[in-house]
Amino acid sequence: MLNENTISQLYSELELNTPDLATLAARCNLLTEILVDCDSLPQTQPIARCLAAYLEAFNAELEKSMTDFRVLDDDELQPAQRKEWLLDSTETQCDYCRALNHVLLVSHFDRDQLPHLTGLLHDITHSMLADMTVVSIH
Repeated sequence: MLNENTISQLYSELELNTPDLATLAARCNLLTEILVDCDSLPQTQPIARCLAAYLEAFNAELEKSMTDFRVLDDDELQPAQRKEWLLDSTETQCDYCRALNHVLLVSHFDRDQLPHLTGLLHDITHSMLADMTVVSIH
């Protein structure tokens, strides 16, 4: 579990400079891994707030990187254009993560649902991280 000092360090990372997309995706994935281990709302709140800051930074950096790309139809996709398609998909995944994280922050839900919500959030951030790894390789 993260302690207050570790959470402060994560916030400081965002305040000092904005990490690249792959690093932001890795931090989001790490925070969701921690959320999966939480079993109560008081445990999830500080981590979900930190995750919200990272998701916002990730979204902002993704929007900056998307300005040079155009949205392609599936039949227009050529191997050389796969990077654009991956980032478009990642943008949608980021939006899903932000929505799910918002639910964790503001909603009152059955405690039995917590593992399902955090598990889904983790699965999506894991996919975002995989997208960033593929984009970095190409």
